[in-house]
Amino acid sequence: MPFEIADDPGTDYRELVRTAYDRCAEAYAGQRLTAAGPELDWITGRLTAGSRILDVGCGSGAPVTRHLAASFEVTGIDISSGMIALARKNAPAAGFVTGDVMEIDFPAGGFDGIVSFYAVFHISREFHLDLFRRFARWLRPGGLLLVTLAEKDDGPGYTEEAFFGETMYWSNFGPSTYRKLLAEAGFRIEREGVVRGGYDGVEAQEEVHPIYLAARAANQPPAGPS
Repeated sequence: MPFEIADDPGTDYRELVRTAYDRCAEAYAGQRLTAAGPELDWITGRLTAGSRILDVGCGSGAPVTRHLAASFEVTGIDISSGMIALARKNAPAAGFVTGDVMEIDFPAGGFDGIVSFYAVFHISREFHLDLFRRFARWLRPGGLLLVTLAEKDDGPGYTEEAFFGETMYWSNFGPSTYRKLLAEAGFRIEREGVVRGGYDGVEAQEEVHPIYLAARAANQPPAGPS
């Protein structure tokens, strides 16, 4: 069975994600799209050169981190050390941190923009509001957020057995819930749309079309747990 409900209390699903990406880093990176998509124009067109951007779940650094680092001061964070090793080669102008975005903290107001492509749905959805609150705290007032999210409706977390030869974990709400969570975290959505899946090739058996939400942080992010 290729998909299974992820409800085993004895399984550390964050560790599963980290290990899977470490093992498939080269294969995954080899199938990534090589050019950044036009959805990035929303954030790059609203920030001045040298602005500080955090790339959450930066993966191999290509194409998103590399594209952003050509004009901005970019910090990439990823849970997989294997992916970070590739990112340092693919985007040498950026800085990188290996770690869990739910455990590592950054200075309040330290970034002008945050992007996160194909990453949030690898974190258990029970933590997504806390994640968005973290984003709001790390952004300066009026800072920008560009995040891709699952297009599927709410459903239980699950594992996929054949993700570049590894078992991968997924968890998400539906788009309507994400609109509410972002508002609760202090964001005003300014644009939304659909993006292609992040990779091509034989592993992309089924074309994926995540949604993206582009939002601006409130002047005073609401207080809340991180």
